[in-house]
Amino acid sequence: MAKAPEAAVALPAANVAAWRLARQRLAGDPAKNPETVARDLVGVQAQVLSSAALSIALRTGDRVEATSEGLRKRRLLRLWAHRGTLHIFAADDVPTIVALRRPMEPWRRPAWLRYFGVNEAQMEQAIEAVGAILDDGVPRTRAEIAEVMEAEYGKAFADLVRGSWGSFLKQAGNRGYVAQAWTEDSSVAFVRPDRWLKAWRVHDPNAATREVVLRYFAAYGPATSAELNRWAGLTGRGLKPVLKDIGDELTEVDVDGERGLVRTRDLPEIEAAKPLPDGGVRLLGPFDPLIVGAGLRGQLIPEAHLSRVSRTAGWISPVVLIDGAVAGVWSSARDGTRLRITIDPFGRPTAKLRSAIAKAAERVAEVQGTDPVVEFGPVFATGNAPDEP
Repeated sequence: MAKAPEAAVALPAANVAAWRLARQRLAGDPAKNPETVARDLVGVQAQVLSSAALSIALRTGDRVEATSEGLRKRRLLRLWAHRGTLHIFAADDVPTIVALRRPMEPWRRPAWLRYFGVNEAQMEQAIEAVGAILDDGVPRTRAEIAEVMEAEYGKAFADLVRGSWGSFLKQAGNRGYVAQAWTEDSSVAFVRPDRWLKAWRVHDPNAATREVVLRYFAAYGPATSAELNRWAGLTGRGLKPVLKDIGDELTEVDVDGERGLVRTRDLPEIEAAKPLPDGGVRLLGPFDPLIVGAGLRGQLIPEAHLSRVSRTAGWISPVVLIDGAVAGVWSSARDGTRLRITIDPFGRPTAKLRSAIAKAAERVAEVQGTDPVVEFGPVFATGNAPDEP
């Protein structure tokens, strides 16, 4: 007779929310520095650099400029990673992320090769050519890389670099050849991570995958395997064998009717977690890691308001977080030294709650070095992309 599956461990949603806020560095002691945040969260989405800097600052209490400083001093590095999107990582995490993504070669599929207009051997040669060009550690712009490619390999290879919104350079990035270097004038220049960073190690891809999956559950769990996959895009790596391999380190839990996985070692801490006395009111910026990556999304974002949070063209709105769940959205606009923040709660907040939301908004302005002007009203009603913070 087959062995009956073990029952899921029941966890109250309030405990999970309080524990997750602490793991996300949104409650308790702030993070020591930006690289601590990047390490704890296994990367911070940085397609929009100012959004990443805000997400980090709200977890450290430092000004947003601290992220730029970390990039300048090479304590942080920006590269294509999860979901093929630019992220900021702690420098000592980059070898792990490179090892995780190195086996990912979607370009070998015929449809991709047709898109790039080359055959498999040519694509392999072009990727290796980028690695060779950046091997000296000198930052180069896209145009500069293309110029060398054209001189040494011809126009067809140069066009791979010039076009496709960086799609080709992402493939070279998966092999560990491309990251974005800090530049004083904020221009985009590319470097090889193993030549740019002060220290490097070669990490085994299987060990890296195992490590990153466990770290995901430590920061974003409880979550389903589908939610893990949505965050990192690991289907092509064979996610089932990885989860089977680490199965003894994970436990299935039931959180008010929704099931997910969490690290077994985290269960006592979750069961002991207490809701925050201030209601856990926080304002999070656009593309915040919690909103992008957290599991049991149905409990995090009310279904009725999902389209206002996860919006057209991949935009993730700035949100109001109350007791670990999204309870509104907000926008901001600069006016000289002032930051006008407009808050749109999903319900009708009490006077006490409005005051707590306004206080959280003041912190958003503080980390950006501006004076807050807080008001309540509708935002994102037309479907346009949100303003930069």
